[in-house]
Amino acid sequence: MEKTNRYNQLNWGISTLGCPEYDLPQAVELADRYGIKYFEIRTLNNTVNTHETLYYPENEPVMRKLSAAGRCMVLDSSFGVTADKPGQREALTAIARTADDFDIPYIRIFGGGAYGEEFTADRIKTAVENLKWFRSQKFNARLALETHDICSASDHCLALQEYSGETLPIIWDAHHTRQIAGEDFVDTYKKIAGNIVAVHFKDSHYAYKDGVKYCEFDLIGEGLAPMDELFTLLSENNVTVPVTLEHEKFWRKHLPELEVMLDSWQKFCCK
Repeated sequence: MEKTNRYNQLNWGISTLGCPEYDLPQAVELADRYGIKYFEIRTLNNTVNTHETLYYPENEPVMRKLSAAGRCMVLDSSFGVTADKPGQREALTAIARTADDFDIPYIRIFGGGAYGEEFTADRIKTAVENLKWFRSQKFNARLALETHDICSASDHCLALQEYSGETLPIIWDAHHTRQIAGEDFVDTYKKIAGNIVAVHFKDSHYAYKDGVKYCEFDLIGEGLAPMDELFTLLSENNVTVPVTLEHEKFWRKHLPELEVMLDSWQKFCCK
């Protein structure tokens, strides 16, 4: 971001989810052009299998440089800690090995399930078993729980940790706590501030399809999420973790290209 923006003290990042067709050199070129330091690795070369694509010859040396410079804090997974899905432990193992190889400190995981579902005894038992299993693998990378799906509300995120008996680092998806769970940014921050290792943001408005309410993403500053409130909160509290634009281009092909979203973000911060 340009140094003239109102929030230039924040440590901006982008998720490669927003440029899924890029290889890593292309993603780095784009981020550098916008003055963005941090990367959250989710997709590369049109696939989520970054435990494989990071070793492509065009990507690996670039990833080594990013790692050495401390520019990548999170490698994403789809692991749901309360879910007992075939093959998900094997998938997480591959990601954890990659994270350790590149000295990436955190692996993003989800609670599993959908927002509004309850933490049943079976779910809690599964979470305890999954966390115990991961600890036994002795990886250096730590699991970081995102405020998403069943854990979209901060209280649910904290409840899962209480039930499982393990305090996890938290990736605060501010869009989910605000737009899905209906929480105020300040209230959420007060509850989870001590555990936040990364922040995600995006903007959206509510839409309906077949009577079902959902979020349709917007350019930054054009939706209903109060971006100024979020960025001001983070700035005033001297938050130093990556504040990452998570543009879901990989999942929602109709969304604009990442550069369009970055331009809207820069314009919003510089107005």
